[in-house]
Amino acid sequence: MTLPETHECSMCSPDASIGTTVHEDLVVGAPLSMEDLDDAQRLERFAGKYAHDHCKVIEVRKVTSDSLSGFAWSVRFIEDSAE
Repeated sequence: MTLPETHECSMCSPDASIGTTVHEDLVVGAPLSMEDLDDAQRLERFAGKYAHDHCKVIEVRKVTSDSLSGFAWSVRFIEDSAE
């Protein structure tokens, strides 16, 4: 699974409960094997792909999409300035 070197957010929103802005990225074309993973495994898999921008992935969920596969992954992350 390849992700772009920088992320283009489809949505950004402040989250007062964690005191930062949450970004959402839609990833289309992730391997179908991602469906076989549990939530923790998907979170870990995407976390590695977003680490280069010092981002911390907080949620990964399957969403419907207009792509050929009919779905995409919504990845919610925050910029982790502590790293």
